[in-house]
Amino acid sequence: MSTKADNSYKQVIAHVFEQRWETGLTEVPFSKDDVLDAAAALKIRIKNHGDIIYTFRSRDDLPETITRHGNWMIASRGSGLYAFVQVTGSTLVEVPVTLKAFPIPYAVPDIVARHLSRDEQGLLTIARYNRILDVFTGLACFHLQSHVRTQIKGHGQVEIDELYVGVDKDGRGFVLPVEGKEEGESLGIDKAVSLTLFAKAKYPELICRPIAIIREGEHQLSCVEFEPATAIDNVKVLEMRRYRLVRSEK
Repeated sequence: MSTKADNSYKQVIAHVFEQRWETGLTEVPFSKDDVLDAAAALKIRIKNHGDIIYTFRSRDDLPETITRHGNWMIASRGSGLYAFVQVTGSTLVEVPVTLKAFPIPYAVPDIVARHLSRDEQGLLTIARYNRILDVFTGLACFHLQSHVRTQIKGHGQVEIDELYVGVDKDGRGFVLPVEGKEEGESLGIDKAVSLTLFAKAKYPELICRPIAIIREGEHQLSCVEFEPATAIDNVKVLEMRRYRLVRSEK
């Protein structure tokens, strides 16, 4: 179950929107300072303004006072800058419950499995040992780096949970920026844009394949591949696969 936003968070983000929205706008810019100003105007003490923004990008829906004006999501627009962006389709990627689960042998070493944390990094460790990306993409994939954080001009800070490079049977090179999502967290379509912008800025010579890995239980996960897109309206899901990790019986 996703973490629902505290009512104070909803009041603050709604105030930010209402102070700037006008009929006909499809993008409503704001900054982190606007969030702090809204909290002050409402006399609400906020310890971490960033958590408000993260909550409505990854954990919960925007309040009804915003969504009654259309289908909105929050997107990055630079260092400390954001915007409410109106989109035509869904703002979230949903993996169908009916999607078939393909079995994969559980390959995490026992000593690692006993000490895995039940968080995003634990999920990505499981994916790495089980070579989930190789299976999902059909590439020979190689882990390059974990938890990459950088600034992308005009977009702001981007965080990549895992970074892989890969090669296909014809010798072509690929870069695979990966977003990990714990069970119950939301996957927003804006994440596909962040992954793509990062890959194109840092590895322009490689073919970009943005991927999300979502935990769906202790031994089940789903992979989502996006078409590389630098604008939210162009985001498309190319493929989804669900995998069930199966331990061999001794």
